[in-house]
Amino acid sequence: MRKRFTTILLACSMLLLSATGGFMAGCDKKGSDIEPGELPVYNSDKKFEVGMWVGISDKIVEYDDSGKKTGERPLTDAEFLAHYQEIADAGFTIAFPGYDVMLDGGAYNLKALEAAHKVGIRQMLGDDQLRQLLFNAKTRVEAGVVTRKECVDEVKDVLKKYTESEYASALCGFMIKDEPGADMFDMLSFAEGIFHEAAPELMFYVNMFPVIADPYQLSGVAGSTVRYRDYLQRWFNKMQDSYVSYDHYPLYGSGIDGTSFEKSFLYNMDIMQQLIADEGKDRELWTFLQSISFGAKNRELRSKADASMQALSAVAYGVDCIQWFCYTCPPPNDGATQFGNDALLNRNYEKTAAYDYVQAANREVQALMPYLGNFDWKGVMLSKVYDDVENFGFLEDSPNVITSDKTLTSFKSKEDAFAGVFEDKDGKRGYLAVNFTDPGKNISNTVTMTLSGFGGAIVVKNGETSTVRLKSGTLTLDLKAGEGALVIPY
Repeated sequence: MRKRFTTILLACSMLLLSATGGFMAGCDKKGSDIEPGELPVYNSDKKFEVGMWVGISDKIVEYDDSGKKTGERPLTDAEFLAHYQEIADAGFTIAFPGYDVMLDGGAYNLKALEAAHKVGIRQMLGDDQLRQLLFNAKTRVEAGVVTRKECVDEVKDVLKKYTESEYASALCGFMIKDEPGADMFDMLSFAEGIFHEAAPELMFYVNMFPVIADPYQLSGVAGSTVRYRDYLQRWFNKMQDSYVSYDHYPLYGSGIDGTSFEKSFLYNMDIMQQLIADEGKDRELWTFLQSISFGAKNRELRSKADASMQALSAVAYGVDCIQWFCYTCPPPNDGATQFGNDALLNRNYEKTAAYDYVQAANREVQALMPYLGNFDWKGVMLSKVYDDVENFGFLEDSPNVITSDKTLTSFKSKEDAFAGVFEDKDGKRGYLAVNFTDPGKNISNTVTMTLSGFGGAIVVKNGETSTVRLKSGTLTLDLKAGEGALVIPY
């Protein structure tokens, strides 16, 4: 009896120590009333894909306040490679070209491909000759100027310098079009088919509008009344690629203290997941997250919580790739939008505070993958405390919202929270709980999860893994602003 009592005290001490890391589990001198099952063993070397917008150029470009180029300084080969190492060190798996070489990299492309290969990441490229061939392919083939095979061969010829490079394994694909209107879908669909005949392993990269886009943007036609779901459905009907990508930026605020959270951040993910499920082809979902101030609303990152809350929310909603907008800063004004000088690197390619915030968030996401890489996303569970009309309100009738789960029978919180629901090949559940409050307000949250029939849980939080004993199947998580925790009961 004394030996058992000592063991229980030791278990309680371990749990108290764990609580200082941000989570607690019920434990008293009587111990848990349910013995944990066998500790599950998960092994996965799968990496979570992390990309960007506006990467490293081979030069530092100087701009005036209007965005006009006023000068430039070439980077040495050593400087260029060192900046690519910074990209890898920040947890990115896919690099994009710099602003001035985004659409047409020229000699930059092979240099970037080599650097990406050396630091162990992949590279997206821009080639205007390729893009123009693809944009004109449908018209030329239909007019009889070239046959489809001849068009494919032309594309192969342009790609040869990349696909036959000794660094070809680092090539992810090509930047084709950002935010196309629906009037471009027929052309892009034809171009996609040509491209994949020429290079079936490469990515034909197109990024879609967010749910807040207006009907003219979505359609490309003045006076249009097209709705966002219709815009996406047309894309799904036309395009056959294995992914869909979009951008949506949720951090609003003005001045040092002003902060708010965009109301349709989760809704955009939800619409995408509904269309992916309806199609039944299991496309990957890619999304851009915010890491720079721009325009009249979107603010800079002010803390790690600003980055991790976005990233963990996306992972909990089943997203397959997060991309940060931006890695380096575009010109102050690109003709449509005013940008701050506060991305991960400023315009002189110097690290800002955002570099550390995003690096930490990326590492936190990767720390989930030895476990989460064994699971498939099934939906979300909500704990609505204050949010009835905004993000959670938009999800009210969603088929992705799970109200009753076979394992997580109760999910409650003091502030708004949600949990991604995942399932492994054996039907066992895992849950990624997220403190879904505006990270700029620095609100801590307490989440209580009832995991019926279980006595223990694996908890992965802030990159650290622990096991905890449950009391009456209950786990309590203390989540600071921007925090989340993966919970796997056993």
